[in-house]
Amino acid sequence: MKAGVHLLSTRSGESLPWERYGEYAQNGESLEVRIPDIEKARIREGDFIWDRFRDFLPFDGFDAEISLGEGATPLIAAPPDLQAYCGVEDLSLKNETANPTWSFKDRGTLTCIALSKALKETLTATVSTGNMGHSLAAYGARAGLRVLVFVPAYTPAEKIAAMGIHGAEIFRVRTRDYAGMKKTLLALAEEQGLRIVSGNGPFRVEGYKLTAFELFEQTGGKLPDFIAVPTSACGHIRGLFKGFVELQKAGLIRDLPKMIVVQAANCSPLVTAIKAGLKQPLPVKDVHTLAEAISGGDPPGGEEILEKAYRYGWPAEFVTEAEILIAQKTLARAGYFVEAAAATSLGAVKKLRENGRIASGSSVLLMLTGAGLKDIGILKYHSADIRDITVRALGTEMQKIIKNAGDGSDETIYRY
Repeated sequence: MKAGVHLLSTRSGESLPWERYGEYAQNGESLEVRIPDIEKARIREGDFIWDRFRDFLPFDGFDAEISLGEGATPLIAAPPDLQAYCGVEDLSLKNETANPTWSFKDRGTLTCIALSKALKETLTATVSTGNMGHSLAAYGARAGLRVLVFVPAYTPAEKIAAMGIHGAEIFRVRTRDYAGMKKTLLALAEEQGLRIVSGNGPFRVEGYKLTAFELFEQTGGKLPDFIAVPTSACGHIRGLFKGFVELQKAGLIRDLPKMIVVQAANCSPLVTAIKAGLKQPLPVKDVHTLAEAISGGDPPGGEEILEKAYRYGWPAEFVTEAEILIAQKTLARAGYFVEAAAATSLGAVKKLRENGRIASGSSVLLMLTGAGLKDIGILKYHSADIRDITVRALGTEMQKIIKNAGDGSDETIYRY
């Protein structure tokens, strides 16, 4: 670890040692890694993003052996149909499903594993609705660590199976109150000396900064006006913004993109509070949403996100269950099958553009956070045109398709 690195409580400013087990201050505030002389940070030469931006990271160096090849995910201009759907002409997609375990979580897991290595730990653990558990299981296996994953019982079977194949020990907890389960586990772990890395932990946030640095490189420093981020534990949106702030402090960018806080309407403790101008999140219990990856009903450290939203003018929007399905279908028809939580970003941007919170001519980036195959149970809400025919009928059917192809009378293969 670099000399002088420490943790700072994001609201009260309390300084704490980086080695501590707890991921939050005693008063419940989020903790942030502070790196000395960040204003002097510069981009260096290197094959990996953590080499090029090593001045911005807390570690003395990175061991490439703990990497699974995360990052370098595509930044793509959205096709015309997605532009038309949400009314934004300058729309782009950051496809985080291209990470090794198919979600953005891998970037944060990289730095969590680096922390474990720095402390010479042999055990790592997490509490997760699925994606982070899968990610930690994979990276822990790569690093030779024993991995414990605590998940709520409603976690999709696909995600649990993916954790298991990597050898993680999985504890499926019977609860509908994921936020309460998480708080209980974090408190017990700190008391008993077990490091549980959570979605808003300070070192996980350092990994999410890498996405900000990657976007800086991919756009040549011309960052979008808005970045829509499906938000639950708050670590992802916090890490992205921290990366941009540090780039600004180092004099590499002038303006900060505005984050868009996106949640499901059935679980919107932050968005509902922002819309009402409140200083505290509005906790949600017994959550029921298709977007299970963002089902944290009472995120620890959520007050910091509210403060940033007011200070920097971040829009916030929630998306209903019906709107989630429509957005997921719309993205799939454009070639992107993402999980329900990831689809919320498209639905939220559409609503914000319609109500004028996103002005005409603005550039907007959607974070596609997780792949659709992580929860194939969602497909029961979508229908497809599947035609059962015999081998003998193939020729006749093909003739019909070819004959009708030019006049538009043939139905599309997939009908929703």
